[in-house]
Amino acid sequence: MTEAILRGYEHSSGPVFTIAVPYARLTDTTPTEGNPCELTSLLPGTALCGSIMSIDAGDSIAIVNVAPAFIGNWEVRNVLTYSGAVENTWGAINIGDLVYYDNSATMPAGVYLSTSPLDNLGVANTLFGSIEVITSEAAALYPLGGITASTQDCQVQQKGAGI
Repeated sequence: MTEAILRGYEHSSGPVFTIAVPYARLTDTTPTEGNPCELTSLLPGTALCGSIMSIDAGDSIAIVNVAPAFIGNWEVRNVLTYSGAVENTWGAINIGDLVYYDNSATMPAGVYLSTSPLDNLGVANTLFGSIEVITSEAAALYPLGGITASTQDCQVQQKGAGI
């Protein structure tokens, strides 16, 4: 299996707990190491989310960290609501804000997380975690973005399994 150092890895305040997931069980079936991910689920908004630690392209398996409280740097879209399948309102991203795995077709390429609880079709997004910071220097930068569309580099604490 191929191992790699993650692009956005910061730290984990809890144990690392990994599971092997076939690509076909991920909502994004072309996973990339270091990205957030969502496993498929029968009910919208109820899926397990985690962080892709490594991939095995030969066997189409992703190793996913589903430990609660893992913190990573990921891009987060500041969309709050959609109307007519397009982004409608936006807001500043602040410490403690909830972050969702957003499958909307309107999301920029390579961005999987947003602050919207619903996708562009009105379907529930899965709660991924919340905005957290690990240094006072990072805390001083918040809030990020504003009332216009933007994508911000944020530290996100994943909900993972067991919470």
